[in-house]
Amino acid sequence: MSIVNYSIAFKALDYHIKEHNQNTEQLSNRIRQAIASTAKDIIKIYGLSLLKASNVTTLDLKNLPPLKTNNLQLAKMGNASPRTIQRHLKRLIDAGIIINKKWHGTNSGYDLWVEPKILLATGLKPVDKPKIQQDSQKLQSTHNQSVKNIPTTTCRHTDSSNNGYINNLIIGVDNSSRAKLFGNKRNSLPLTKETTSRNASSNTFTGYTGKKCPKNSNDAGENARMRATNQTGAENLPRDSARSASLSVYVNALWTLSRNVLYQDTYLTESQVKIGKELLWKWYDPVPDKHLANVHQCYVDRIELVRKYLAKDPQNRFVQLPHQYFDSKNKTGFAGTKKWWQDHKKRQLEVQLKLIVASQIRRFLNNEKKDTAKQKPRLALFRQCETRIGKLGQPELLQHFHASVLNPSTQRFLYTNT
Repeated sequence: MSIVNYSIAFKALDYHIKEHNQNTEQLSNRIRQAIASTAKDIIKIYGLSLLKASNVTTLDLKNLPPLKTNNLQLAKMGNASPRTIQRHLKRLIDAGIIINKKWHGTNSGYDLWVEPKILLATGLKPVDKPKIQQDSQKLQSTHNQSVKNIPTTTCRHTDSSNNGYINNLIIGVDNSSRAKLFGNKRNSLPLTKETTSRNASSNTFTGYTGKKCPKNSNDAGENARMRATNQTGAENLPRDSARSASLSVYVNALWTLSRNVLYQDTYLTESQVKIGKELLWKWYDPVPDKHLANVHQCYVDRIELVRKYLAKDPQNRFVQLPHQYFDSKNKTGFAGTKKWWQDHKKRQLEVQLKLIVASQIRRFLNNEKKDTAKQKPRLALFRQCETRIGKLGQPELLQHFHASVLNPSTQRFLYTNT
């Protein structure tokens, strides 16, 4: 019988990490996903160790034997280096997940004791009172209850979706007269006009303007798509499922690259991750399907340029959080790297052209150094080099070639044989 219930232990571990991160102000002291994975690996091999030990002798759950392991074993399980495992263990000890560590030397490893509340968590909560007794206490007699007479305001009661004027007062409405005139189409008096939205105050957080599409319009779908252009990224998802799936692949790929390169040592909340993906979706949404691959490669190159920029001075250089950095209106964020990419491509082209000219110069001069019997025809080779450089479409490169290879004897030879 297994001593450790892994699913419950992992849930207890996640809860403990969540509590620790909420109570820790410094981001560098919080438990990241990689450290949590190391803790789960420790629990896995600890459970196997206890299972083997239980087959030999009876274990006392209040005094469990330690886990004997080493950095190399944990590094192989987590696909990390031994130094990384050492840093993870230090963080786990500071967080109270590992309560004790006893080192036995470089070649002997060490003993680990895991917090029993995490390792031996059962998921069961003590019951103080029976359920029937709790329910009976909730059902109190109305004679013992007092109803407060709270004076109501004279202001008009707006819809509860407008959170600026929330109240919990229920308004009684007599529908008898309206039912006689209009039938039973509506079961209460309208709080707004029938031609406007229920959110009469136009909630600007979601981008909803309060307008409704005409019901009997032939192009109602087009009107709805036009209205959706100013809404959130999640509401901007295309109707075509194939298009949506294609964009999702590119968005997730670019976000994973950005997360591992730009925010490797930065703690991001779930809302920041969601907003980051929504903003990346907006970068891909206007791109036609046939250009998605090229545009994605361009975005990947721009992320790589930012990585190189940060690597030059990691202490003083950083990127903004995703909700700012990937905003298309922020010229100091990802949008500003377009100029970097253009300059980088321009520089790459210049270097490539110079390499081509240098290779043709070297080709002609090496031929001049050979014996006459082994040389290629000078005039034919010269014309071949000229043709190759002429295809580049830049006359200054051809002039550079002429200035490098033409000496008086060569010029005399070409002049007499042309």
